[in-house]
Amino acid sequence: MAPVPVTRSNYLTDPDGYLLPSGGYRPAIYLEEAQFVVDNLKHRTTPHALRRFFNRVKAIERSMDGGRHFEAKKSELYSLIPQAHYAVKRQLAQEFFSMFIERNVAEAIQSWEQFQGFVKHFESVVAYFPTENEPTAPNRGGSHHARPQ
Repeated sequence: MAPVPVTRSNYLTDPDGYLLPSGGYRPAIYLEEAQFVVDNLKHRTTPHALRRFFNRVKAIERSMDGGRHFEAKKSELYSLIPQAHYAVKRQLAQEFFSMFIERNVAEAIQSWEQFQGFVKHFESVVAYFPTENEPTAPNRGGSHHARPQ
């Protein structure tokens, strides 16, 4: 069965968040949902802005010390929401970016496992996101990217 196409109305609305009921993470957070986010951000979001937010999420993750400090540190995720709105206002990010951050923060604060799902999802978005040298499509490898000999 083919996956349901991701839309703004069904993006990240699975009742289990990032998780599979049987354990592990839903493949869509790495694939269809990550590509959906990229498709909605790539035209008016700078790679620098996206990377800056991802680095902030990774810093929060490190401060949680493997989940031992999740409850004490999860409130830091809320700071991403006004920062995302500010990035949109400064035209560093597409308007969709605010929704992306808001929905993911709402899921990520639920538990350490859900937060880890957010990190994995955001990592996939960054991986698919076009670089400054490749403004129209993500780098999926290939011989034309090889270094000259």
